[in-house]
Amino acid sequence: MKLSLIIPVYNVEKYIEQCLTSICQQLPVPEVEVIVVDDGSPDQSVAKAQQFLAQQPEAVQQQFRIIRQKNQGLSGARNTGITQAQGEYVAFLDSDDYLNPQYFAEVFKGIETGADIIQFAVQRVDDQGNTIPFLHRMSKQGLQTLNQDILLELSNRSAWFAWLRVYKRKLFKDIRFPVGKNYEDAYTTPLLFFAAKTAYFSPEVLINYRINPQGITATKSRKNIDDLGGVPLFYLERIEQHPELVATMIAISQSHIMDVLNADGISAAQQRWKTLKQKMRQHPLNETMIRNRGNRLFFHYGVAFLLFDRTLRRLGLKK
Repeated sequence: MKLSLIIPVYNVEKYIEQCLTSICQQLPVPEVEVIVVDDGSPDQSVAKAQQFLAQQPEAVQQQFRIIRQKNQGLSGARNTGITQAQGEYVAFLDSDDYLNPQYFAEVFKGIETGADIIQFAVQRVDDQGNTIPFLHRMSKQGLQTLNQDILLELSNRSAWFAWLRVYKRKLFKDIRFPVGKNYEDAYTTPLLFFAAKTAYFSPEVLINYRINPQGITATKSRKNIDDLGGVPLFYLERIEQHPELVATMIAISQSHIMDVLNADGISAAQQRWKTLKQKMRQHPLNETMIRNRGNRLFFHYGVAFLLFDRTLRRLGLKK
């Protein structure tokens, strides 16, 4: 078995058929299994999935497995999929997203190179089918040895979405998604890159990432704010070994402090940033690795920069 595609399912009855259709239209494909993890979904998502798959040719049905478990959240569902996977490589697809028609063909080009990680391009899509460009392609394409330059580019992009890539399953030997935390990809994907030696970068757009206002991180709940705030601290524990993490640490810190500013006001945001900055000073940080100008300004000026930036946006002077 070459590839295991893992799909966690929870409250997506509106979207699950489109997700599965995008897969089944490309099957059967040898050496592929699709693992649907029912994460204790209370709606009709899994029933709809079963009904849809029952209508597919036998050869397609045989490539699917449905696994049921009590609700553990997205991390728990992905971890279950990893444990059950038989493929040399594992990939993830959120069940409100869907594949483009060339997904398996392009992924297998990367698999044929033997790369540890295969990364591709993605576009955003709304419920009306309108597509929006999302994320710049990597500056280098094809099979690459992972060096600090590439890791630094990844860090500055700060796009750690698990579904943006395909991974050799062996990379997960000592790594799992953190159960109970949102923004789980930011905790996990950098570690997978540090464990890898090579990556294949494809310019092809392979996934449609849905703009879902009901998504886990779409709302700024207290849990979301706190879980995002834990990411920079997680990076600080590893930054001496992986100094390139400074770029993504500052980018995520900026998002976190902006969330605190919007939810709790200026004083709370200033205090949160002061505390975080004090912890940063205890570690050697190479500021030259922060290539984004806005992130550099935030690093120096903190909440004052965020207030200035927010004012410009409200006045229509900045997009």
